[in-house]
Amino acid sequence: MEIKVAKHAGFCFGVKKAIEIAEEVAHDNKGKTYVYGQLVHNEKVIKDLENKGIIFIENINEIPENSVTVLRAHGEPGTTYKILEQKSIVKGKNLNDATCPLVTLVHNVAIKLKNNGYEVILFGKRNHPEAIGTSYHLKGKGTFIVEEPEQADLAVEYINKNNFEKVAVISQTTMSVYGYKMLIDNMNSKLSNDKFEEIPLSLKDLTKKYGFVDTICNPTKQRQSDTEEIAKESEIVIVIGGKNSSNSKELYAKCRELGVESYFIQSGEQLQKEWFNGKEKIGVTAGASTPDYLINEVVEMIKEMSSDTKEDYIKLKI
Repeated sequence: MEIKVAKHAGFCFGVKKAIEIAEEVAHDNKGKTYVYGQLVHNEKVIKDLENKGIIFIENINEIPENSVTVLRAHGEPGTTYKILEQKSIVKGKNLNDATCPLVTLVHNVAIKLKNNGYEVILFGKRNHPEAIGTSYHLKGKGTFIVEEPEQADLAVEYINKNNFEKVAVISQTTMSVYGYKMLIDNMNSKLSNDKFEEIPLSLKDLTKKYGFVDTICNPTKQRQSDTEEIAKESEIVIVIGGKNSSNSKELYAKCRELGVESYFIQSGEQLQKEWFNGKEKIGVTAGASTPDYLINEVVEMIKEMSSDTKEDYIKLKI
């Protein structure tokens, strides 16, 4: 039996940094440390942090005034900072911002496009905290969000109905690379004259009438590419990630799209021995909010479940 673990699997630098910030703040703080929302989308990681005394709050109004607070990695709308300021929770005093810098980059791209006359459409998950944060910088709840490539006709209808002079499309950092390309291709196939062309991430050229910016982050691209590679070489792929993890769900979707038997789990306890009956090539991948210890745990449990097969060996990197 051969087990391959994707080279880029598990924590990305943005998630690592967010966890480091939360742990450091909690360690240095003698009182209670609050985190607004899920710091990262992984139930196991959240539980580990709770065991270190960190309190997670879903309703911002429940955070006490003047409390030591950490903001999650996904980015926040400006309203969050205003509400916290009213509670005497501000940066430089007791507010610690763990927003991923690559999410901040998307916010800056959105703002610059908007300021240069573009109607900005977002490719993302409507209820995802990152999409909500990015939407704030555009038109708030009025931001047009496309969740699937198949909704291209709705986006084109929105453009034609409003007769916008300039339109740009950007993406949530954790969306499917292939899905984003498909969305643009689908939109172009439905447009009569002008077509969407790529605008460099530097935004140096903002003269195009219709453009799209590649704002899917490199860690997401690496994990999707590596997952596709091991899926093509495996009889079964185990995808590890939090239930609410957008990038983990995309990895699972990619495996299913390739027709490979795949299972999306949160931890090793969910593995079932019968999955591996007769399997010789097993792939393991994980979303950006999955810690290494969970990946190792899953690999060891797979080896134990398959111990009655011929000689086992493991390749940890591709």
